[in-house]
Amino acid sequence: MRKIRRILQAVLSGAAATLLVALAAQPAAAWTWSPVTTVYSSVSSSYCVRAQAGIDHFVPGSLSGNLAYANAYLLRVRVDLLTGFRSCELSATGWGRARLDVERWNGSTWTFCRGSGWAYGSFGWSGGEFPGPYGPSQILDYGGSSSCGQGYYRTRAFAEYETSPSTWVGGNVVSGYEWVP
Repeated sequence: MRKIRRILQAVLSGAAATLLVALAAQPAAAWTWSPVTTVYSSVSSSYCVRAQAGIDHFVPGSLSGNLAYANAYLLRVRVDLLTGFRSCELSATGWGRARLDVERWNGSTWTFCRGSGWAYGSFGWSGGEFPGPYGPSQILDYGGSSSCGQGYYRTRAFAEYETSPSTWVGGNVVSGYEWVP
């Protein structure tokens, strides 16, 4: 009788654990983002250009799509008078642009798959419920694996600031990559 009780207890414990894991599990993320990254700042400038890249792919039953993202931000440089340390902290205003390239890993290097044109807009600071810096951004439906085939995909986001008419400074950042079936 003792042996049967232990077996029954083990089976019920296993079933309860499986049920708990199934109920508590989060759905798999179908997207990846880079951190907001400074892509341009010089010793002589009083601003920092920042960019963020993201990529998503369609996963049935989830809130997802075959989308690539590029965000651009402009911040002012703050210099610590005691240490001379420069940091990008305060939102700045100006005119900027953002664009993106979707890249696919071909087994040895990242190759261009699809891209967007430039999106132009102003930089600034928003208020309201979710205050923060803003700037031009770009979203592109890259078509998933139907664009360039099954494989690993990522986004390269470009962000630039117009320092004077037709003079742009900036750089790029890449998102993490993900498998697109």
